[in-house]
Amino acid sequence: MIHVGVAVANGMLKPPVPSMLWIQSEVREAFGWSEDDDLKSAEGLKQALSGHSHWNIQQREATLSRIREKLRGAEHVVVLGAAVEKTEIEAWVGRNAVFVAADGAVGVLESYKQLACIVSDFDGAVHLDAAAREGQDIVAHAHGDNLRQWSRALSLWQHYPLPPHLVLSHQVSHHIPEMYNFGGFTDGDRALCFVLANDVPAEKIAIVGFSTGKIGAWSATTIPAQKLKKLEWMRRIVSELGFGDSIQT
Repeated sequence: MIHVGVAVANGMLKPPVPSMLWIQSEVREAFGWSEDDDLKSAEGLKQALSGHSHWNIQQREATLSRIREKLRGAEHVVVLGAAVEKTEIEAWVGRNAVFVAADGAVGVLESYKQLACIVSDFDGAVHLDAAAREGQDIVAHAHGDNLRQWSRALSLWQHYPLPPHLVLSHQVSHHIPEMYNFGGFTDGDRALCFVLANDVPAEKIAIVGFSTGKIGAWSATTIPAQKLKKLEWMRRIVSELGFGDSIQT
């Protein structure tokens, strides 16, 4: 049975919408993926940071608290998907708005001044590394197919003069201490789940750059046919959360 409170810590976060957790099992079944692999990656990521001088649990909880304050304090929270264009964010620049970027979509930003955080499964390549080098906040996600990616990234990032700050997330169906399951599947819809888990009212949230008709310019290199299937799952999740009208076709 899925523990619907897996994203709750010390009363800080709202429980995720149950369907946003259940859908993870549906996705695994649809693609033939193993939850054991997801668990192995998640536990490995947590263990790698245990007692780390910059990424220990106290520092990660402080990072989550700081992100939450940014999200709740902003008039608008804008979630950036992989198909976002620079022109789509111009209206938000300079306003009381913060951005939550889905992985490589952080590359659309010319400045990190309004960036609240990046939600990433480590596919953001040079754009993610550039933000990490500037000490940005990253909600770092572990799944069965990215153990090598997070290992490489953390080995690199820990040597930066100003390493990024991390919060750890996973996608298994039971509680993992010191990690969170915010729900969802792709970086984009998981970013939306993360914002909602931080008790940001839906009317304050906008999503841009979410598309099912094309693979976004900020998306990781992938198998096109599989990526389009993943985007259909994104569409379902975002629609169930009430933001389907903002998805481009």
